[in-house]
Amino acid sequence: MNLAKIPNGVSLEDALMCVDVVTTGFTGVEAAEVEFGDSVCVFGVGAIGLAAIMGARQRGAGRIVAVGSRKIGVEMAKKLGATDIVNYHNEDVVETVLNMTNQEGVDSVIVAGGGDEVFTQAVDIVKYGIGTIGTGNLGFPKFSGGRGMAGKTIKTELAKGGRRRIERLLSMVKYDRIHPQELVTHELMGLDSVEEALEMMRVKQPDLIKVMVVTDLEFARNWRKTNEKN
Repeated sequence: MNLAKIPNGVSLEDALMCVDVVTTGFTGVEAAEVEFGDSVCVFGVGAIGLAAIMGARQRGAGRIVAVGSRKIGVEMAKKLGATDIVNYHNEDVVETVLNMTNQEGVDSVIVAGGGDEVFTQAVDIVKYGIGTIGTGNLGFPKFSGGRGMAGKTIKTELAKGGRRRIERLLSMVKYDRIHPQELVTHELMGLDSVEEALEMMRVKQPDLIKVMVVTDLEFARNWRKTNEKN
């Protein structure tokens, strides 16, 4: 069976984020092969990008550069471990990141947001010879790509799943290694709230990262009363 048991002390918000958002962000970190002391750039400060920042910090990354502009996402990125923020509306991403790194580029790039141009930027800013890019939309640049001979590794991933993996992530929550419930900024009640939740995500209202819809109110009430930490 593929059902993961939620341990005592783990909130419903934490559990919800682990089965999708956290495992997706962490998959990007694994694909990018982040190691202790690495410099990492994460494109996107939505929920997936924030989870990638969380995962990069857990893997021991040194400098973590987050590329994004939404105020609530930028603030959360800093809280979760981003050391630098690049606002693509106000500055050239490639020029800024290369200047930060003495023109060397970063060890790893994780693409968790942005348009088609982001993949080209990711190739531009990752190191020659050893750099790794986690995900992205393909639009390969000839120069920084070395016409295919730059020694830059590209991996496309979605999200790893399975009971064992999810229970490992839940264990990280239980023992206070990660706190993904912080990504849930809104909670709606009842199945009839799904449409409202989807609309909130579509318009990206300023104070929103993720919205949780509780469909079984009695279950949620009882779980919170008996299982969550005080």
